[in-house]
Amino acid sequence: MQNWSRNIDCYELSDKYSIIKANPKEFAIYESVYGDKIYNRFAVKHWDLRLSISLDNPFAKDESFYWIKAGELRIGGVLIEPNVISRLFIIPPFTNIFEIIKLLKKLLLQWSDSNNNIYAYQIPQEQSHYFEMLGFWPDKNRRWMMRPTEVFDFVWDNAITVRIPKKSDNEEIAKLFYESFSGGIDREYFTKQNEQECTYEYYLGEVNAYFNDCTENILLDASTLVYDKIEKKLIGACLVSLFEEWPLIHSIGVDSSHRGKYLATTMLKNALTILNKEYPILRLFVTIGNASESVYYELGFIPGVEFKRFYIPVLNGEHENRI
Repeated sequence: MQNWSRNIDCYELSDKYSIIKANPKEFAIYESVYGDKIYNRFAVKHWDLRLSISLDNPFAKDESFYWIKAGELRIGGVLIEPNVISRLFIIPPFTNIFEIIKLLKKLLLQWSDSNNNIYAYQIPQEQSHYFEMLGFWPDKNRRWMMRPTEVFDFVWDNAITVRIPKKSDNEEIAKLFYESFSGGIDREYFTKQNEQECTYEYYLGEVNAYFNDCTENILLDASTLVYDKIEKKLIGACLVSLFEEWPLIHSIGVDSSHRGKYLATTMLKNALTILNKEYPILRLFVTIGNASESVYYELGFIPGVEFKRFYIPVLNGEHENRI
């Protein structure tokens, strides 16, 4: 197998299979039909947006889209480059996905930097057991949740003050998220992946990015800051953004000493009520194993399809490989 190069368009996987560089837009059409099942597209309005989502790969550095071929027959597609594989799909009637993933893993081991893990992103449930059988280790798994917006009849606790966030609140919000997410599963995954602790500065950057991107008044109106009246301290925050043309819970956090008081539930009810004026649904993204999912579920958010992430770790200076 050849080493990876931006200048090479075709790689032999075996005497039967190869991959050949694909036109990104054409790849996106095929991936949208064969790779992203219809129940995953519940929140995309327009076909052009569907294609742009397929082409948006922040974890990949190059437009490394390839067709998978059996001789001259196109049997699937994949995004693959050193240390990264994603967007794998198979075109019927071809079914031997195990053999294809095994060959793609062999190619990745040839291409990849042995100082860094190899990651398999956005792996659907029907492919996950093949990756596991081939020695990929399970990592962070996430799924969408969604529910219709609705006008709720709710009352804020008298012990708190509530207002809409402003950009000047960025440092206070970042501090709350940094402290409230401490010890959580997302923080643990961040530390594991980056080999360093998640810092206050990271959350400050996330909050600043939110305010820079959030331009619709209704999204800010649906967002909430909650203060303890006596302590004059920020104890809860819910930021609502727009993603793929629909509202999304960007971040929601509650001070650890004020949990169990339904603050998160009430902030979500407030968001659902405000957004109901213009939007029919609200979505969020949750890491599997985050206890907050029960709060969302009890409020009527339905879990969507789960996407998995796997990796091949670096052990003793080389990638773990037992096949």
